[in-house]
Amino acid sequence: MNKERTIKIPRANIKWRTVIGLSLIYLSLALYPGYQWIWGALLLYWVIPEIFTGSAYFLEPVHRSKNPVLYWLIIITWLVLGSYIIVEALL
Repeated sequence: MNKERTIKIPRANIKWRTVIGLSLIYLSLALYPGYQWIWGALLLYWVIPEIFTGSAYFLEPVHRSKNPVLYWLIIITWLVLGSYIIVEALL
């Protein structure tokens, strides 16, 4: 028997929709900083259950155990942006 050998190339576990979505949020904040305080409150509200469950949903599910860097980038983004927008609205 002639068995063909195949080479398996490991696929990168990159969540491209999430990376693109986060990039669009950063871009929109840089180009249009006049957001209302309600967006800041929503961001802070969204982050609370995500910390407890270990999974964030930003265009697609991102789990802390599978994508820790991207997960924490989302969590930190929500915390920083939410706080910034609320403080900016109060000043």
